[in-house]
Formats: sequence, C-alpha cells, structure tokens
Amino acid sequence: MTLPVLPARLRRLQPLAAGGRALHEPAARPDVAAVLHAMLDPADPYPVVTAARHLCQGALEHALGDIATRRLLHEPTGRRVPLQEIASRVLTPVARTHCLSTDDTDALAFALRCTFAYPGIVGTADAPLALKQVLPPGYQPYASPQQIMASQAKAGSDGLNTDYLVSQMKGGMSVDFGVGCPLMCAYCYRREGDTVDGYLGSWEPAGFLSADQAVQRLLAHPWFTPHITPIGLHMSTSEAFLPKLWPRTWETLRLLDELGLTNRVSCITKYTLSDEQITALESLINVDLDVNVCYAAMPEAIEPPNRARRIDFLRRVLHSDKINTLAYYRPIAEGLNTSDEHLRQVWTVFKEAGARTVVLGGLKFADDHIHSFMSYGLPLPQGGFTPGKKLLTPATEARIMAMFDEVYADVPADQRPAVLKRSSCGRSVARGSHIPDYNGHYDLPATNCRARCPLAQHRVCADATRPQQVHIRHLLRRLGRDGACFAITSATVVIHADLSPFERTFLRQNLLYPVHTARQAAELIAGRLR
Repeated sequence: MTLPVLPARLRRLQPLAAGGRALHEPAARPDVAAVLHAMLDPADPYPVVTAARHLCQGALEHALGDIATRRLLHEPTGRRVPLQEIASRVLTPVARTHCLSTDDTDALAFALRCTFAYPGIVGTADAPLALKQVLPPGYQPYASPQQIMASQAKAGSDGLNTDYLVSQMKGGMSVDFGVGCPLMCAYCYRREGDTVDGYLGSWEPAGFLSADQAVQRLLAHPWFTPHITPIGLHMSTSEAFLPKLWPRTWETLRLLDELGLTNRVSCITKYTLSDEQITALESLINVDLDVNVCYAAMPEAIEPPNRARRIDFLRRVLHSDKINTLAYYRPIAEGLNTSDEHLRQVWTVFKEAGARTVVLGGLKFADDHIHSFMSYGLPLPQGGFTPGKKLLTPATEARIMAMFDEVYADVPADQRPAVLKRSSCGRSVARGSHIPDYNGHYDLPATNCRARCPLAQHRVCADATRPQQVHIRHLLRRLGRDGACFAITSATVVIHADLSPFERTFLRQNLLYPVHTARQAAELIAGRLR
C-alpha cells in the first residue's frame, strides 16, 4: 500500500498514517499528540484540526473539515468552547451529523483534546488526568508534588492553605495573593483579629504573592487539572476586585488565558468594576470566567459595601454576552434579612437587573462571630448553627420561593431565572447545562435540587457518564493513594479509603460524578431505604 504524502511537520507520523488510523490507535496517541501539540497556538486551534485531517480518512476526515470550516471550537462571541463542554457542544452533534462510528467518535474526541494546551505537571491529550513524568522545558515548580500534598494536608478545616496559598476547597481550587479585606462585613470568615496562620490581623489585604507566583504554584499543584479544575480567585480570603488587588486579579486572568486554559474561574464579589474593567474581562478568549455578585439586602451596619453601586454593577455585567454572571442571594441570615420586605426587595432587584441564574445561601456563624457582633452592638441572627455549616431553614427557603413567585407573577415560567442552592449547580446552569454539577450533588436530589433547577440540568446530572477505571487510578495516584480499592456503580464511585472532604471534592470535580467513601455510601443507601 502506498503511504500518504504528509506535510513536512507531520512526516514523523508517516509510518502511522497508513490506512488513516493514526488517531484511532491508543498506542500511537502519545506520539500523535506530541506532534500535533508542536504546532498548537492557544489562540488558533484550527491548524491542529487541519493536521489531524491528514491522519484519517472517510467520515472522520469530513467531520474534522466541518469543524475547521465552521469554526465550531469557538462561540459566536469569539470565546473558546471550554474543553469540558466539547462533548455536548461539538463532539456529539458532529458525530451525529457525519454518522460516525463509536471508534471514529473516540478518535475525534482525541483529536479535539489535542487542540488544547496542558501546562503544568498534570495532563496530556491522551491522558488528561494523569501526572506527567517530565515537566515542560524551563518549568521550575515551587515544590515537589509530594511537598505540596503534605502542605494541603495541613490546611484549615475549610481547606484554606495559608502556607501555599493555592488551596483545594469545596467550590474549587482557590488561588490567593494574601488574606485580609477592608470591606468589614461583620460575618466575614477572615475578620480583624483572626489568628489564621499568615493573616496579619489587619483589614487591609497583605499581598504575599505576585500573579506570576500564584499561577506558577497553581500549575505545580498535583490536584490542579488543566481545563477541568474549577478555580476561584480569593474564594474566602479577600475580594478579588478591590482596587488594591484588581491589578493582580487581572494579571492572573490574563496569564491563565495566555496559557490557553479553559478552566472555570470564579470571582465572588461585593465590590464593583468600571466599564473599562468589564471590557478587560470580556477580552479573555480561553478562560471561562464567571462573576458572582452578592446581594441579599443585608443591613448596612452588618454588610457595609455600598448597595446602590453593587446593584448597578450587577445590571451592567449582566448585559455582557462574554461573562457568565450569577446573582448571589447570599448570605441569608435568619431574622436579619428575612422579613417579607427584605425578600421582596431582593427579588425585585434581581428582576429589574435581568438576573438569569440565582444562587441561594445561608450564613455560617460560630461563637467568635457572636463576640464580634456583640462588640459592634449588632443584632444576632436567629437559629441553631452547626460549625462550618450554612444555615438556611426549609421554612425560610419556602418563604423565599413564595416571594419569588409573587414578584415574578407577570413573567412566564420559562422566562424566570433558575434558582439553585449550590454554587457549582448555578455555574453549570449559567453556562447552558452542558455538564453535570461538578460537585456531584445529584446523589441527594431531594435535598440539593429542590429550589428551581431547570429540567435540562436535572437530565444532565441524572445522566452523568460513569467514570473509567483508568481515570480513577490516575486521580488516586495524584492523591498518593495508588493502592486504594474502588467500585464504580450507577449512583456513585465508592472509594475504600478514609478520604478527607477535600480529597473527595477533588475526585468529584475531576470525574463530574458523585464520590463516597464506603461508610458514606452505606449511609446514602440506608437513607434512600427509609
């Protein structure tokens, strides 16, 4: 058989090109990925698509041509379709249109993974969840994976690692430049006088890391997966949009974008940005950014940041078609902002601003908060609080949703915003319900999904794809638990090891599937049998 004549930059693959099967053979994929990645430009993935066409034939070749011609790897706004959404937004419809076989569809999925960069110590196109054996040229990590994991193991109860300042938390991996915030919300986790290691006892943020250092540490963390791990900037240490921190926040976003990363990056804010700063955020091509604007009509004596400016910012950023915007109805504190007047005021603000996705959330409150509130002469919230848990009673939630129905009475049901209880649910819905909730909350749908989650998202979560054994093994190795036994069921992955909450979160966010220890799985089954 005469071998096809390949372009010069693909000649290394000449022996693999016979029969148009180079994209299909698992043993050949590391070599194919290396050659295709050598021509990758994070700003333009289509030369890789065109090169991949030379390595196949028939329907698969036509499918790749269709993707390049129609620029299906980009949204109409010019933003890159994130890797996690490629399956539902590109792979499945193209495979259906071109009647691809299962084998060809798998080869197409591999070719599309080759259009993404994998900076850092985790991931390649043929093994996206695996630790790499060799670091990229010129890359000098801050510490070894073993040292970083040991540091993460010493993090606080909420996951905050003040030593490394890149932390696995429940909402994602938090990247922090320092700790401290001048907004002086009385219920803040990081208040003046806190004794958290690394916090200087000042309201002003202390900048310990530059943007370069923060990104370097993120890429070196063995729990960070390019294009998959959700990232939060100052998830619970400060306020990413403060004038003092905005330059670092923007430079970090720019660097992540330049690296070609399509990870979900979240900024939770009670502050505001100018139109020029919003325009800067809109210029990002790869990073999948969401801005979560907090507003719950909390009395200003408890939450000082200016209400009017926040509402105006929410309205302006909701008009952007390049930034995913969530209205954060948080924190809801029993007796402080739960009167009918408060509830009506919040829903009216969200309705007039045009909110499309709303996330509810209660208040964490502990003994030291009581001392803080009393020292300021502030009224205490009502209810019984559990350490580390947010309180939002079913009765208050029902009143909130009843007021929602009242305020939106003149709006058709299909045009009302989604209302979710979990941030990860809200972020999945805000992006169009292309992937399951990445924190795997569908294991308890009666508890976690009862607010106003769209039917489309319910279906996506209920139909979450069972993980592959090789992926679970790669992830357990990254946790230093290579020998742990596991079982994959239709409802969850059961890990026979004593996982910490943050190890379990790490697994859920990479697998997009519920994960439980054996004890938790038994309790889950028992609860369903009651």
